[in-house]
Amino acid sequence: GGLPATAAVIVAAAVLAGCGGTGRVQETGRRDGPFMEVSASAMPAPPYEFSTARGEPWAFGGVAQDKLTLLYFGYTSCPDVCPTTMADVDAALDDIGGAAQGFEVVMVSTDPDRDTPEQLRGWLEAFNPEFTGVRGPIGDVVKAAEAYGIPVEKPEKTEGDYLVSHGKRVAVLDGNGAAVGFFDDSGR
Repeated sequence: GGLPATAAVIVAAAVLAGCGGTGRVQETGRRDGPFMEVSASAMPAPPYEFSTARGEPWAFGGVAQDKLTLLYFGYTSCPDVCPTTMADVDAALDDIGGAAQGFEVVMVSTDPDRDTPEQLRGWLEAFNPEFTGVRGPIGDVVKAAEAYGIPVEKPEKTEGDYLVSHGKRVAVLDGNGAAVGFFDDSGR
């Protein structure tokens, strides 16, 4: 798959991220397989407020205090990377059993005009009913992704096609919404 997120890697991420610690890491830019730590301090949560596919308010800084959040920017009509990533994350969480309770999974839509709340909710529930879909204005989605160092572009229509460019990274957020690391199989 696109993101070889194994149980061992997720557990390593939890240990490296400190599971509710300060969000600071011991070494800068350390890589452990597809997991990459952020530099000496975490990347703070961007200030944007969106809504979940269930209509509840949601903010990057309002993630669960007692869990790590696995954050992904993607869209439901993505033909390859998005479904593979969600399936890999779900499989990895299954592999770690009860430890999965220490994680939340959130996907922010990079195509909010076409990803209706119903479509986003149904698509994610096909992977795991616990996954949360989030929507917001595309301009704010792009800025929020950039704040975490994840490239996302506003969807473009070109000669009948519809192009949605987004990064493949899954950010690991601490209880303050700060990115303390990433899963990224591109080696960058």
